[in-house]
Amino acid sequence: MSVTHMVMAGPFKRLSNTFRRWWMGQKDNHFRIVSSLTILSLAATIWGLLFLFVLGGTTDDSKEMWVPWSWLGLIVGGTLAFWIVPEFFVYLGHKAALDEILLLDSRPEVLRRRKEAEVAADMLGPVYQSHLVRLYNELGIKVGSRFRHIKPAGVRSIESMTEISEDSVERVSEPWDEISLESNSNDSSTYSNTWWNTTNSRLSTLLPGAKILRDREANRTILGLTSISAGLLLYNMIFGLAKQGGGPREYTVDLTLWLAGDSSIHEPAPYFDGVSLLLATASLTMVFLTRPANLEDSSDTESSKASTHIEEE
Repeated sequence: MSVTHMVMAGPFKRLSNTFRRWWMGQKDNHFRIVSSLTILSLAATIWGLLFLFVLGGTTDDSKEMWVPWSWLGLIVGGTLAFWIVPEFFVYLGHKAALDEILLLDSRPEVLRRRKEAEVAADMLGPVYQSHLVRLYNELGIKVGSRFRHIKPAGVRSIESMTEISEDSVERVSEPWDEISLESNSNDSSTYSNTWWNTTNSRLSTLLPGAKILRDREANRTILGLTSISAGLLLYNMIFGLAKQGGGPREYTVDLTLWLAGDSSIHEPAPYFDGVSLLLATASLTMVFLTRPANLEDSSDTESSKASTHIEEE
C-alpha cells in the first residue's frame, strides 16, 4: 500500500465506522430514511434536468445564480438516486411481501413464510413488527424472542370495537331492527365516504413514520389540493385557461415557457408542455395515494367469503 493510501485510509475508515454506528442506531427508521432520501434525490435530479436542459437556465443571465445550485442538485441528487433508489425498491419488495403475509388467515401458510415475514418486519421497523405480532397472536403462533418485546398493533382499537359491538347487540332486540341497521350502514358506507374519512391512506402505509398522514384532516387537505391542482392543470392543457384580448379562454398557459421567463407563454389549446404534464402526473399520483389502503383488500375478502358461502350452500 502506498503512503497516499495509508494517509487517506485512516480518516475514511473512521468516517465509515461512524456512519455505520449511526446507521445501526437508526434501525427502526431505515425505511423512513430511505424513502425520504429517495424522494429528495429524485426531486433534485429532476429539477436539475429541467432547469439546465429543458428550461435553458444556463443561457439566461437573469437566472445565473441558480445554475450552480442546479448542477449541484443534478450531480449530488443523481449520484444519491443511483445508490438509494435500488435500496428503496428492496425495502418496497419486503413491504409488499409482508403486506401479503399479513392478509393470510392460514396458520400453516404463515408458518411456512415465517422467516420471510420476520426478515421483512425487522427491516421495516416496529410499526410493521407490531402488525406481525398481532397476526401471530390471532393465529396462535408463538412469538419469537426477536419480537417478544413488541406490543401487538390495534389492541386498543379492538377493545373499543368490542365494547361498541356489545352495546349495539344490546340495543338490537328484534331481527328486523338488525336488518334495518345493516341496510343503513351499507347505504352510508359508500366508496366516497370511506375515501373522505379514511385514516389509513396508501400514502400513510407507504410512509408509516409520518404520523400526520394518518390524520383525517391532513388526508382531506392533500386530496383537496391535489385534486384541484390536477383539474386545473388538465383543463388548462385541454381547453385553455388564458385568453388574449377580449376573446374566449381558449389558450393554454405554457408553464415551461413561463418558468423560463419567456415573453410569450400562450399557445392555442389543446397544448401539452413538459412541466404541466409532470405536475399533473404528480398531482394525480398524490390523489391515488390518498385512497384507503385496505379498501380493495376488504372488498376482495368479502367477495371471497360470499363465494365460499354460496359453494357451501
